[in-house]
Amino acid sequence: MSAKDPIRTEDLARLYDEHSAAVHRLAYSLLSQQQEAEDLTHDVFLRLQRGGFDSDRSSIRSYLLLLTRSMGLNRLNQRRNRRRILQCFRPGYGHHHPVDLHAIEARIHLERALAQLSNPTRPHTRATHGLAERIRAIMKTKRTRATHGLVERIRVITKRTEAEARKRRE
Repeated sequence: MSAKDPIRTEDLARLYDEHSAAVHRLAYSLLSQQQEAEDLTHDVFLRLQRGGFDSDRSSIRSYLLLLTRSMGLNRLNQRRNRRRILQCFRPGYGHHHPVDLHAIEARIHLERALAQLSNPTRPHTRATHGLAERIRAIMKTKRTRATHGLVERIRVITKRTEAEARKRRE
């Protein structure tokens, strides 16, 4: 069989009878779903019918199994990517990293202002602004740590007060 020639219907039926069980087993072991394995088996034989197999390079069974593996892995990647995309639209997604529109607007405003400065002053202004942003980030981290520390102290004091109240009742 040549790599370019499509396979005749009679030959395809014979090849399907001989190799479809092995192709289906591999497809099912990759995809773990009966319907998807059947669809993949069908698609593999459709691809075979269009041509592309070269008998000088390998046996037909090796070609079919390699094609099944490649197409199955592609489907697994598509499934995983689809799940990732759908996760983005679930309620609560991105809750931990909200988009700060004010910061984006401020950044755009700053970039426009920097573009209007003369070339010699631009690098110094940019460096100064970058330093200010780093200081703000450090302060935000310190405030967060301080807040967590205060919350923890309140918890300890509350537990201590509750324990003392229980002792008095006893």
